[in-house]
Amino acid sequence: MAEIVLAPLLQVIFDKIADPLLLEFANYWELDDLFNKLQKILPMAQAVIQDAEERQATETAVRVWLSQLKDATCQVEDILEEFTYRKGNKSKPYAMNFSKNRKILDDLHKALVEGLNLPLSERNVVDRKFDDKRETSSFLVGSDVYGREEDKQKIIEMMLLQSSGGGDEGESCCVVSIVGTPGIGKSTLAQMVYNDDEVKKHFNSRTWVFVSPDFQAKRIIKAAIESTTGNKCDLGDLDALQMKLWNSLHEKRFLLVLDDVWNDEDEDEWDKLRFLFSCGLEGSKIMVTTRSQKITMLIGGSPNLEYHLKGLSENDCWSLFKNRAFLNLLEEENHPELVQIGMEIVGKCEGVPLASKVVGGLMRYKKEEMDWLHVQNSNLWDLSVYRKATFPALLLSYLHLPPHLKHCFVFCSVFPKDHEIQRKTIIHMWIAQGFIVSDGESKALEDVGDEYFDELLWLSVFEEIKESDEGGSLTRYKMNATFYSLARFVGRNEIMVLSEMSPGHVRHASVVPKYSNMPMALLIPTTLSECRHLRTLLTFSEGGIPTVPLHIFSRFIFLRTLKLSGCQVELPESIGDLSLLRYLDASHSHFRELPSSISRLRSLQILNLFGCYNLICLPQMDNITGLRHLDICGCEALEEMPVGIRDMVSLQTLPIYIVPMSSHEYWKTRASDPWGKIERGSLYDIQQLDLRGELKIKHLERVREVEKAKAANLAKKARLKSLGLCWGKKGSNFIMNPSFEAMYQDQKLLMPSDQEPESSVTVSDVQLAGEILKALQPHKNLNKFFIVGYPGIKFPLWNLPNLIELSLINCQGCVHLPVLGHLPHLRSLHMESMSKITSIGQEFYGEDVTISFPSLHELFVGDFPSLHEWSSNTDSDVVIFPVLSKLILSKCQNLVSVPLFMMMSLKHLELRECDTEILKCMGGKLPQLSTLVIARFDELICLPENMLRDKRCLERLKISSCPKLESLISEFETSLPLNP
Repeated sequence: MAEIVLAPLLQVIFDKIADPLLLEFANYWELDDLFNKLQKILPMAQAVIQDAEERQATETAVRVWLSQLKDATCQVEDILEEFTYRKGNKSKPYAMNFSKNRKILDDLHKALVEGLNLPLSERNVVDRKFDDKRETSSFLVGSDVYGREEDKQKIIEMMLLQSSGGGDEGESCCVVSIVGTPGIGKSTLAQMVYNDDEVKKHFNSRTWVFVSPDFQAKRIIKAAIESTTGNKCDLGDLDALQMKLWNSLHEKRFLLVLDDVWNDEDEDEWDKLRFLFSCGLEGSKIMVTTRSQKITMLIGGSPNLEYHLKGLSENDCWSLFKNRAFLNLLEEENHPELVQIGMEIVGKCEGVPLASKVVGGLMRYKKEEMDWLHVQNSNLWDLSVYRKATFPALLLSYLHLPPHLKHCFVFCSVFPKDHEIQRKTIIHMWIAQGFIVSDGESKALEDVGDEYFDELLWLSVFEEIKESDEGGSLTRYKMNATFYSLARFVGRNEIMVLSEMSPGHVRHASVVPKYSNMPMALLIPTTLSECRHLRTLLTFSEGGIPTVPLHIFSRFIFLRTLKLSGCQVELPESIGDLSLLRYLDASHSHFRELPSSISRLRSLQILNLFGCYNLICLPQMDNITGLRHLDICGCEALEEMPVGIRDMVSLQTLPIYIVPMSSHEYWKTRASDPWGKIERGSLYDIQQLDLRGELKIKHLERVREVEKAKAANLAKKARLKSLGLCWGKKGSNFIMNPSFEAMYQDQKLLMPSDQEPESSVTVSDVQLAGEILKALQPHKNLNKFFIVGYPGIKFPLWNLPNLIELSLINCQGCVHLPVLGHLPHLRSLHMESMSKITSIGQEFYGEDVTISFPSLHELFVGDFPSLHEWSSNTDSDVVIFPVLSKLILSKCQNLVSVPLFMMMSLKHLELRECDTEILKCMGGKLPQLSTLVIARFDELICLPENMLRDKRCLERLKISSCPKLESLISEFETSLPLNP
């Protein structure tokens, strides 16, 4: 059976029916009597709902009631959402079905009354009925432990560390935490370590305490006393208990195991145990097994060691399985037909020892091939024996979650198994579903969602998957296989992946095609059309979506979340009928424009158009004032911004902002702004927006007044981490997301043009550009900064202490580089197409610094045709580029040398289209060089004779496009240890 969560949803209903606007609506429709009844009965139901949620697993009547109540509650939430939408619709504010809505409200009231007649009571803690079955001891029962010897040795090494160095003064004990998912074998590993002979010799005293979710310091201390002394303890006073345990462990090197610790919130209870950190001899240890990474952080005050326990290999799982499934080797050999089937079954266990043991035990008494095939083709959760054995451990993890996290947890099962997803996408979907509850401290919903996500991450519900590309590292997440199975089971009456189940109560569905380019009409099962109250529809199609059936928008009118990523056709106008839609993902789609009906989606909070490379315009959006995220990253073909940006006071994501055309161009675009709402040549639209993440402002040449630049208010946008300021088109596309350019090239797509007609730059233009750039000073929190096409002569003196990456591109008017050497965290500097720079020297390194560019690892200097001098600092005591590891010089035809200090730490050097003389200055001066690239040296005949001498670290050498090259130096073959 699926577990039903209602506590957060009832709170949502209670809040909504108290809304003055909805009360006005209720009065109009004479529904105020039902609203009053619900306001009275909902608090009473909320008081007992936790008890019902926990008892549903064993009591049929409670489970049936919760199912009915959940259905009624969701329907009421749908009509209340519709009330809210209609109230704001000036054309048809009260056009609704009176009798139908009254019946829905009345059904909820009846369901609540029915539940209050059940024998339910208020509950504050998780029922301990599961604890007795799960209780562990220090004895390792049985010998079927496989694949844990390496884990055991690593833990023992931690246990035998003599010193607790790094802890607070007076502390002699440190904590070793074994962290892992339910059933992964944490307790078994702790038992193996506890009973190891070397551990027994090392510790004078060993104590084992099973903790469980009911974390009470007095109970733990009493259990430890009884385990240590072997006598029953009748003390009840905390001070007496602490003194008794202190005396038992004092002047001993002790090991205390706290098995199955759940308390990651109550620091006061932990404080009552902190005396243990100083009551034993140096080298004492407390070993904790837990599901939560927060435990280690919460304990604090001592040096803590954490060990993350992973799943078993498939071979070890098989050994565990067959040890249970076959009585002996002879029986295994007598049933070869079952071995292959058994290996397939083991694959379903996902490396979880508990699953392998349970399923193996199930198969011990089944020796018919059909029985094994049945298990192979079944979902393990559908097997009652498996469910009975594994459910208590996993169910406790679920029941222990606070109510607001239960919805978030179960919702994640709407994604296909092992699907990788970004953190912000999950959080945005939670927001769209109304799962994120404001904490009353003026925190943004996204920040609260981040906390929710971290809670689940610390519980190992999510697993991190890190990727790297040209734009840096990217972290994605997928749901842990064990928790995914639990979430699928808990939410199986409401969440559908493909057509696994009857659609009766399905409210969240994801659809995965059997083959690429499958028409969406076939993609969506016919049975799904019966789900009139569907709230989530996610499509996953690698080949894109060739067609979008219109019935989606007519049948699923209660959709909150819709994912149609990869559309190859225009979206229909009927999408505007989804009045409750909050989340729309049309990323990576091919359309050139969105339907104008998008403007009717007044509930929309997230609009994801990431990577829509053909998109040239957005519809008028002044009605969508609640929009929080407009992701147009990669939409480089966009020509202008939609009307209404300035009214989106909650907007936080806006990766691209295009300055509106200046007044003399206004009439050419009047059709897109019929009421003249756009302030031309100004940045006023983003003045009040608390933007976060990334922002690229394009076409700054359209700003003709300094005050209109100041309107951007960038100096107060503390949440912006990456900022691009672009004049003109040239070089502005993809500057902040180079991976998009690679995508265009891979898919042979026509890239949006970044070329523009040559135009003369007047003296007044240069002066104005300088003033405008100064007015656009960013906040000091900025990490990445890109300036493209800036026509001014010099750069402002800004204090950006947190800057990590800086790019200056196509700044053709600049005659001086900015002072950058003082930036403490700058790691990457890219300077390109600056034709008037003739020298690099003191002004670049900075004044009054002892170390210039202390953190710079990568430096690119390209297309500097006038650069002929690169000098050292006049102060010989100043250290410059101490950690520079990568240098690329390109199209610097007049530069013949670089300072010696640049070469000492270099590991990667690329020289492209430069003067051959620069090769001579490099010879013999690159002791750590591992990669050398030489390209496009038209006059290069041979390398300088000391170019490759003593390059013992060199692993890669690439020489290309050097048409006159005749030979390399003679010692190349004998002294160069190149890797093949």
